[in-house]
Amino acid sequence: MYQSLQAFKKEMKKHKKELTTFLKGLPRRKVKGLSSKFYRLHKEAYGKIDCGQCANCCKTMTPTYTKAEVKRIATHVGMTEKEYWAKYLRKDKAGDIVNRKQPCHFLDKDNRCTIYAIRPLDCRQFPHTQKKDVLFQKEIHIQNLDFCPITFHVVQRLNEIVLKEAAKQ
Repeated sequence: MYQSLQAFKKEMKKHKKELTTFLKGLPRRKVKGLSSKFYRLHKEAYGKIDCGQCANCCKTMTPTYTKAEVKRIATHVGMTEKEYWAKYLRKDKAGDIVNRKQPCHFLDKDNRCTIYAIRPLDCRQFPHTQKKDVLFQKEIHIQNLDFCPITFHVVQRLNEIVLKEAAKQ
């Protein structure tokens, strides 16, 4: 779909305002079958875009961790929780546990996660386009437009579909 991350960013820049406006106005549109459309587009996007080739989320964002995840990951990498906290984690302004820096310390040179099997829930669920509560998640989707080709694809295609359906009425 995108030849490079740079191509995605260029395309995103061109459509960001339009797609943000679309998402913000989505609650007023009363789209029939919104959740199922969104999920279908999520599956379509994953068929076209390989997260492992991109890994932009791991390069530019940080997941939030639960205390249980911190404990599990620290144990997995052979550190105490205290050592792991000191080396890799901090609390952000909202009080969430996040990485000290980006890219993620578990991202290897081939864009692969070295703790993939035990990665945090936030990573497993990213970019959250598989969730049914589309309207509740709209602010997250607006944020993720800048970082994720899958989110961009899903929102752009949904915008096209909704506009096409509106034109028929």
